[in-house]
Amino acid sequence: MNMIGSITCMVAATVVLLGTPVFAEKSDGRSPIGERAVLRAGQVVQGDYFAFGPQVEISGIVNGDLYAAGGEVMVDGVVNGDVIVAGAKVVLSGTIAQDARVAGAHITVSGTIGRNATLAGVDVHLTEKATVRENVIAGGASVQLSGAIGRDARVGAWQTTFSNEIGRDVIVAAESVRLTSKASVGGRLRYWGEVAPSIDEEAVIRGPITRRPLPEGWSTERARQGLVGMRVLAAFASFLSTLILGLILLRIWPHFAAQVTAAIRERPAPSVGWGLAAVVVTPLVALSFVVTVLVLPAGVILLALYGVTMYLARIFTIICAGQWLFRRRADASSSLIRPFVAGLLLYSLLALVPVIGSLLTFVTVIVGVGALLVAGKQRLAVTQEQDRAEGVS
Repeated sequence: MNMIGSITCMVAATVVLLGTPVFAEKSDGRSPIGERAVLRAGQVVQGDYFAFGPQVEISGIVNGDLYAAGGEVMVDGVVNGDVIVAGAKVVLSGTIAQDARVAGAHITVSGTIGRNATLAGVDVHLTEKATVRENVIAGGASVQLSGAIGRDARVGAWQTTFSNEIGRDVIVAAESVRLTSKASVGGRLRYWGEVAPSIDEEAVIRGPITRRPLPEGWSTERARQGLVGMRVLAAFASFLSTLILGLILLRIWPHFAAQVTAAIRERPAPSVGWGLAAVVVTPLVALSFVVTVLVLPAGVILLALYGVTMYLARIFTIICAGQWLFRRRADASSSLIRPFVAGLLLYSLLALVPVIGSLLTFVTVIVGVGALLVAGKQRLAVTQEQDRAEGVS
């Protein structure tokens, strides 16, 4: 088995071991990763629960921790433990007994979180119905906090709006900070920024307001210029390294690359679902190995393979994008080099765009990893069938 196939089987084994009991809804014989992952209202799970797929709905009761990832994740049930969620759109409207850690593009929290909430996304919204009993740490392009927070709120964002009750201190670093008439801060307000916060006359701040000094010579414009320069340099280095690796891969394994890109075109939903599952579950398994002395080497090896797979997986999605540009599908005799180079140029340019570039990279990796798993599974099935045929003959 070639190197890519070995890496694929490693990740696939991890997903299968942890993903088998995940799916509560399966309508036919197809892989449930292409369906909705649903825990219906009234269903009870004793212990931790893993849910991955294009759509994830948790309406039942989980008496343990919840690990979920998908294109759209909705939790409106009860989780009597921690919640760790990643998705393009995440909605938490249920009851979470302990901590919630969420990463996604659009995050909406309108339920109850018993302890702390850590939220990272492009658009983060804590609605008026939401309650976080202890602390909130939030980061994103736009952060809007309207629900009650029992203790501290720490926010880093481009734009931040507070229109809620916060039991203790607020610490915020943002280009724009606004406290509406509904804002109530039980302790201090500390902020980093060139512009003072916009504070409504009816807003209540019981502690002192402190402006933290910016580093000497620092300004928003200089920081922006520095970030742009770093992004361009990093993008150029990434372009060169991806180009070299892609050309080597296409030279050594052209047929397997064609199979993986075909999986993206022909089975996009399973590719996305398996990709999300692998990206989220594999590091959790590897870290659990690392903290266990007896299987520490296996955890280190799995983490290394995980990093390599994440980097290489982009190549297959980039090839598929290049084929779309040329309006041509690959077959056994066609070269993938031209589509790869064209797709890489398009990908590298779009990756420079703020926010869009990060989302593009995330999607590119997810789809590529999922397609690797789908193609690897198909190839393994063909090999087993051939072995059985040879055994019969």
